[in-house]
Amino acid sequence: MKNGIHPDLHLAHVTCATCGTELTTRWAAGDRTVETCSQCHPVYTGRAARATGGNRIERFERRRQQHFNS
Repeated sequence: MKNGIHPDLHLAHVTCATCGTELTTRWAAGDRTVETCSQCHPVYTGRAARATGGNRIERFERRRQQHFNS
C-alpha cells in the first residue's frame, strides 16, 4: 500500500434511527446515525415482498398454448 493516500480510520459509533441498534466500527468520518440497519431492514429480515417469476412463466405458457391452438 502506498503511504499517505489512505484516510485515517477512527473508531466510530453507528446508531440505527429505526431500531436503536448501536455498532462500533472504524470509519474516516465521526459518529453516524443511519436510517436502517441489517437488524431492521426488510430485505435482510425477510419481511420484504419479493416478486417471483411464477407469473411470468404462467403468462408465457398461456401465450404458447394460444399460439399452438390457433
